[in-house]
Amino acid sequence: MGEIQGASRATHYGVRRTFALVAAVFMCAAIAACGQGMNANPASGTDANSGGQPAFSGPYADDFKQAYKDAPTDLIRGILKDGKITDAEVQEAYDAYNTCLEPYGLQAVYTPGEGESTGQYRGSLSNDEQLKVMQECQSKTGADLVSTLYADISSNPNNVDTAAMQRATYQCLAKHDLLPQPISESEYLAMVDRGTTQDSMTASLKRESEFFSEYWEQTYDGQPNPDFKYDQNTPQGHQFYLCNNDPLNQ
Repeated sequence: MGEIQGASRATHYGVRRTFALVAAVFMCAAIAACGQGMNANPASGTDANSGGQPAFSGPYADDFKQAYKDAPTDLIRGILKDGKITDAEVQEAYDAYNTCLEPYGLQAVYTPGEGESTGQYRGSLSNDEQLKVMQECQSKTGADLVSTLYADISSNPNNVDTAAMQRATYQCLAKHDLLPQPISESEYLAMVDRGTTQDSMTASLKRESEFFSEYWEQTYDGQPNPDFKYDQNTPQGHQFYLCNNDPLNQ
């Protein structure tokens, strides 16, 4: 099955950093022991003031609470309600996701430590058409809510804040000689600062995509990037992915 590479989703629920924007969605995770629950938020009963919603606690309590609120199905709510996510539960969510994708000839695979890859095994949908189907099926099934939280807890169990993760990313990129040209930590942090408006986010993505052009298959605005060199099948591209998505463990 041909692999369609795509955008990574990192840090924590509601805060996404994006690079290598293509047709499918990759979600980052550190390798977890098979069957071991990623438990950063032990739930204790239900909150009487939340209409029966579980009373989540721990570093990811707010993330679990929001994901539970956004969950489109009982399956996803059932996975989230105890404040932990196992490998088997991620697979269960992806089984539902693949049931939605199957009529369109698409199939997704989620691998801890690598994330999601989606391929087309039947039909001839364009990349844009595939992306639209994937977005619709994620919205219907909520599989991304589960895998994103699983990935975030795996790579950042203490829910370290965004600024600290950005500093760790810079240090990882410098350590592995992945910076295309010299740039100080403060300059890097300014470059990746998304700001609080759509314009500031777009400007930040443009700066980052231009600086790391050789790692981005598409430009910040979704156009083919003629400077793209290193995909995740190359040692350099794979290490770039790891630094951006799991910098604390590199």
